[in-house]
Amino acid sequence: MLDGDYTAAVLENIEVHVRCGLHAFEYERPNRLWVSVWQYGRLKPGEFIDYDRVRSAVVGWQSRDHVELLETLLEDVMATAFGDPLVLACRAKILKPDIFPETTGAGVEMARYRPGFAA
Repeated sequence: MLDGDYTAAVLENIEVHVRCGLHAFEYERPNRLWVSVWQYGRLKPGEFIDYDRVRSAVVGWQSRDHVELLETLLEDVMATAFGDPLVLACRAKILKPDIFPETTGAGVEMARYRPGFAA
């Protein structure tokens, strides 16, 4: 997402069970989600992006009220990621692996730059 040199802190396929979705059957029980997040920065020696902040936020979704749109959850990822001043860009993806039998997963991906940052 960034031109030139960068570092990415990566969380791949965090598995959580979250009450989400628009279908009537999705109100009956939580959906299994796979959440992946890439946080990008231009780091100096000794600096690091703490991916545990985002991991904790995602795991916390399991106790929240029903959310209809995955985009709402992705906005939460972006806000949490940009809470770290070293994160200049973020890309995140949420898949529902059990939603349709003919797919590996259905979901949404979002990518954002820090407000005010020109890529």
